Amino acid sequence: MIASHLALLLAVSLLIVVLALLVMVLAAVPLAMAVGSVALALGAGYHFLVPASRGGRQGARRAAPRWAAIPAARRDLDGPRWTQAWQTVPPPSQIPLVREQAAAVLAEWDVNGEAAEPALLVITELLTNALDYADAPIQVTLGLDHALVRVQVHDAITAPPQPHPRGPRQVRGHGLQIVTALALRHGWAPDPHGKTVWADVPTHWPK
Repeated sequence: MIASHLALLLAVSLLIVVLALLVMVLAAVPLAMAVGSVALALGAGYHFLVPASRGGRQGARRAAPRWAAIPAARRDLDGPRWTQAWQTVPPPSQIPLVREQAAAVLAEWDVNGEAAEPALLVITELLTNALDYADAPIQVTLGLDHALVRVQVHDAITAPPQPHPRGPRQVRGHGLQIVTALALRHGWAPDPHGKTVWADVPTHWPK
């Protein structure tokens, strides 16, 4: 009888030990998973952040390239010309009006629809830049060649046009970059009365 009680007690004790070990194992699995997840997250964060600290702050502004002092081609364009001038700096509300007038002129020159949009955008950006940073008198001139529209904006400031550095939160200041992207050629030229900023914009774009 005593032997049977001892055997039963030993069996119960072993069962308790096994259950205790099982509980410990089950409790350790989530802990190990949590520790492993934290280690992976820390490793990934270190891998992501260290290159940014070496290469500079992410999203930092990049210096914009300067426009070269290149005068427009001296030869006369083959087509007609149109000019709009102001003796005082016009208000920004004039820009949409000039764009409408230029669109009508380009339509008379058989440059309309999608073919006229790049030239109209260049006119808008160069005139906006002149109104923001230049002085009067200001003059906009359009000239037509067989495959391009030449946009010229003259103002009374001799300082060169300066593209602004790109920034992630910068809304304005991208006008000259837009002109650079749309124009076949672009530049500026000083003169005794100020400077002329110009761009040759194609009228035929590849499809």
